[in-house]
Amino acid sequence: MKRIIVACDGTGQSSSRGKYSVSTNVNRLCHALSNSPDIVQQVVFYQSGIGTEDLGWGGVGAVYSQALGEGIEENIDDAYTFIMNNYQPGDKIFIFGFSRGAFTARVLANFIARVGVYRKPEYTWAFKRAMKAYKDGTLDKDIKTHKYYTPKFGEPVLKVHEAEIEVVGCWDTVASLGVPEWKNPGGVSGDYKHFSGGLVKGIKHAFHALALDECRRPFSPTLWYLPKDAEVAKLIDLQQCWFPGVHTNVGGGYQDQAIADLTLAWMIDRCRPFLDFDSKYINLVVDLDHQPWKIYSNDRPSRLKDPVNGYDREYQGWGRGRWYDSYSQGQTWTWKYRTPGAYTDDGETKKTNETIHPSVLARWQSSRKEGGELRDGPGVWDPKALKGFEPRKGADGSWEWVKKKNGKDVLIIREAPFPARDTLPENLTSVETEVSFEGLLRYAPAEPESPSHKKGFLKNIH
Repeated sequence: MKRIIVACDGTGQSSSRGKYSVSTNVNRLCHALSNSPDIVQQVVFYQSGIGTEDLGWGGVGAVYSQALGEGIEENIDDAYTFIMNNYQPGDKIFIFGFSRGAFTARVLANFIARVGVYRKPEYTWAFKRAMKAYKDGTLDKDIKTHKYYTPKFGEPVLKVHEAEIEVVGCWDTVASLGVPEWKNPGGVSGDYKHFSGGLVKGIKHAFHALALDECRRPFSPTLWYLPKDAEVAKLIDLQQCWFPGVHTNVGGGYQDQAIADLTLAWMIDRCRPFLDFDSKYINLVVDLDHQPWKIYSNDRPSRLKDPVNGYDREYQGWGRGRWYDSYSQGQTWTWKYRTPGAYTDDGETKKTNETIHPSVLARWQSSRKEGGELRDGPGVWDPKALKGFEPRKGADGSWEWVKKKNGKDVLIIREAPFPARDTLPENLTSVETEVSFEGLLRYAPAEPESPSHKKGFLKNIH
């Protein structure tokens, strides 16, 4: 048995874009996986995002691909081929993605759960036919034809390996070629309207990190919904969590990775029961999160002294990384504010299993005086996505976010569970065991001041 991990990066993202690139969480999760010879083998396929390929036309092709999502079919085909070439019965499949790469991951997981993994002899002629039926919306009408081969004599023969998806992990899913509305979860308009990123039987765990502050209409969130079949829904562990920040804050790729560190830690902690991670890499992420002045690059010397955008800056505190204002990108008619709990047709958030990360409350409280009034000065955070919500402690002592109408609760979203300090080792300065990554980010000690331009900074990493 081995673990097959497919990682689909976001639009325009690549692990090798050059010296100015900053890794997304898709790439960093791959780096965090252990390659120790003492564990179950973990085989990784990393896929660059749509728009990184060279389509010619002086770079115009890449822009076209990014804007319209061209290339998603090819990415699905390539990822599926990798799984097919490596899969043996009993292997565990894990699929991760960010942005349109998350949509790719979800479609791939949906297809495998419904059809399976083709055996190599049948792949060349059967897969393309099944994928065309999937794209045309006719897959379910003739599913047996796509899963079984009927010889001239004898009984039909299964031509696929029945396979389950252990984990699908996504950062802020964005669909391709048109933006899906909440009444059509996981689907898109145009040529890909029948591509489904929905949850079906055979997908065991689905984890989704969402951005509260993203407001660009083309980046409207594509949430997951539990299947209507109650028996199937009980088999799926769905967790969707809202974080502060915009799209790339949550998925990673900005120079300030503090918010991306939160979402990476959240994802890795959810996957810890199923995958093995390298504690040394996790410790490095924590160290650089708490001492960001170590993230030094000779390629951008003019930005080193910039306290906001530069690398020689002080640690802002847990959950306080810079969020990049997407309101400034485009005109007001392109804005569409996100609202947790608003993406169901009957108001039942249990179908989406949404929670709000504790870093949201920490950031919200740090921007307010004791009476709840906003503070003055830079760094004040007043997310439009939480308009009408107020935090309160529930009957069990945990926090929840409540929206009221006429004095009555109309929507309650729980705060995501978080490890208490007393559940972690007393000394968190050097951790080599599988301690909660989220707990390390919050509780491990951090130096209060940045040593301005010390020699020996770590260069060109993270």
